[in-house]
Amino acid sequence: MLPESERPDQQEQIPTDDSNSWFWKPHTLTGLGIFLVAIAYFALFETSSEDTALNTKRGLFFVGVSFLYIAMIHTRNGPFIRPHPIFWRLVLGLSMLYELILIFTLFQHEDDVRRLLAYVDPKLGTPLEEMDYSSNCKIYDPEVPDDPYHNVWDKMDWFVLFHLTGWWAKAIVFRDYWMSFVLSITFEILEYSLEHQLPNFGECWWDHWILDAVICNGLGIWLGIKTLDILESKTYDWRDLWSIPGNRGKFQRVLSQFTPHSWTKFDWGYTEDVKRWLAVIGVCSVIMIFELNTFYLKAVLWIPPPHIVNYSRACVMLFMGAVSMREQYEYMSNPHCKRFGQQSWVAVSILVTECMLVYKFGYETISKPFPTHVVAFWVVFVVIFLGWSFWNFTYKLPRRRRTASGREVSESFDEHEQSRASNRSRTDKKKN
Repeated sequence: MLPESERPDQQEQIPTDDSNSWFWKPHTLTGLGIFLVAIAYFALFETSSEDTALNTKRGLFFVGVSFLYIAMIHTRNGPFIRPHPIFWRLVLGLSMLYELILIFTLFQHEDDVRRLLAYVDPKLGTPLEEMDYSSNCKIYDPEVPDDPYHNVWDKMDWFVLFHLTGWWAKAIVFRDYWMSFVLSITFEILEYSLEHQLPNFGECWWDHWILDAVICNGLGIWLGIKTLDILESKTYDWRDLWSIPGNRGKFQRVLSQFTPHSWTKFDWGYTEDVKRWLAVIGVCSVIMIFELNTFYLKAVLWIPPPHIVNYSRACVMLFMGAVSMREQYEYMSNPHCKRFGQQSWVAVSILVTECMLVYKFGYETISKPFPTHVVAFWVVFVVIFLGWSFWNFTYKLPRRRRTASGREVSESFDEHEQSRASNRSRTDKKKN
């Protein structure tokens, strides 16, 4: 295998098990025929309705489906091919469709947007009840003798499982323990810092650091790293389905279609140079802003946490993030990769549009002044962070490189002297 620096742009390379297989062919004309027949059937032959609202919903639905269908057929392939490139083109199409919806929303009034959401789902469009999870932080509450640990049990719901599963998936996406750990701790600190804007961020200390940071985040990251160890040590040797003897082998091959085609271990090289350091900081900042946007969008658009809209966004963000991280790592690590990935491009566009949406509809929320202790903490943090960065890249790293260079020169000199001594010894033997 070629070293990473000598590989061509992987965003342009889509290997397959059998390039002549029907499974991998584009089938553009067949897709066009299916598309036109489906549109004609639902538009012309299905019984029409005089309900304007229903017709509008059906029209918007088929606009979205048609957009996704075209994206699945005609967008470029990305870095992933399992279970099939068409799946990842669908993810790209969903992210583009989401961005278009955000842009449309950005040009509306907030009340109109909430009414539109209520039009789509009558459960939406009503103000959310502000939940305060830090009013009673007793782990053992003697005032409730029948259930003294009720505060702990109240936190044990399905969101704990979702939280743990989410960090397991994020660890696999980041492919790095320290990045996952730092992002986990950073988000808990951000919750502390922003609870004056979003009361939902207010939690008990044990909820922050034991239930969230240690159990959910920590256990999820640990499981993710163990999954990475399995993926990195696995042998990827693919054969065409029909060349495998026996039904059991064919069944296992079908199941393995939903596993990666190959695996690349990420070495982010945080402190290799200033450019890479800033790039990693930028990636981490984008991830944190995406996380925060989840909560701010819920607050300004009045979308309750368990609603399908939030779950759908989370799923799209997860798959979109997996592709974007792979593209970004390739863009940073491979000098032959000159193109910023298409999924990364859409992801950054979504991030900025969401921020503009939060700013426009939730200015009163995000403009609340920060408490003094929060400002003081972040000032101290920024000073320490900048000071360490300056020291590392202007003193420690150059000194380490000079030491390594000097060691190489010394070793080269010693080898030269040994060679000269050996030559002198052979000359002396010949004379004797």
